Amino acid sequence: MARIKNDFLKLSGSMGGITFSQDDRGTIAKKQSEGPETLSEGTLNSNEEMGGASKAVKAFRLAINSKKRGYEDRYFMGRLSGKVRMIVGLGDGTPGQRKLDFRKNGDLLEIFEFIEVRPLVYSVGGIKEKPRFSENRTEVCWTSPTLIPKKQITAPEEATHIKFILGAGTVSNYKYDVQKKGYTPIEPKFKNLGDFVESKPFALKQKTIAPVDLRIKLDTVSALPEEIAVITMVGVSFMKEVNGELLAMKDVGAMRILGVG
Repeated sequence: MARIKNDFLKLSGSMGGITFSQDDRGTIAKKQSEGPETLSEGTLNSNEEMGGASKAVKAFRLAINSKKRGYEDRYFMGRLSGKVRMIVGLGDGTPGQRKLDFRKNGDLLEIFEFIEVRPLVYSVGGIKEKPRFSENRTEVCWTSPTLIPKKQITAPEEATHIKFILGAGTVSNYKYDVQKKGYTPIEPKFKNLGDFVESKPFALKQKTIAPVDLRIKLDTVSALPEEIAVITMVGVSFMKEVNGELLAMKDVGAMRILGVG
């Protein structure tokens, strides 16, 4: 690309394999491409694996319905897909066709923030314990820590109460299908499940907030298949008391992934 000085004709269009265009600084001359760019094998493999990661994230997002609940930011899909792409990179197989194994390498997702500019630790300190699973992984339990609000909770202005949130969602491991030329779920017939539960509101003015137990029972009558992973999340939301009623506050909560099983 080159810039033409003193172009009184204000050239535009194409001529002799050169394309002319205008911007606020004058005329730009650029050589036309001789054909579509040929991607390297490494780039093609990376694109295939990124495509598989994006499919898995979309399925997980639909299972937990996080967008509708307001628990995610606008870049959630892209950020999480990037993390899942790293999981693919650790999978068995050749580049471009490696297995996406959440069960084996899902720990890479731990402490992923649903809202990047509001990490959970900015709201509440001391949340470190991972959720626990039942033997067949259909139940998820989590116990909040004992908290001293003045020292461990940074609440938004006007907030008077806090609630704890536990979430869980399932997603299948993925494999590369040579015939379909793309990634497909290993358990395609399994309907992804997801749920959230909230604690009762706790007043921020109290000296200590005692631990609270939260539990999710996934809507299935049988044990989960081995190729199905359960991703668990913990978050908080804030409320304000107005004329004796508690109202939810928008755009002030936080949530992060704490464990995958």
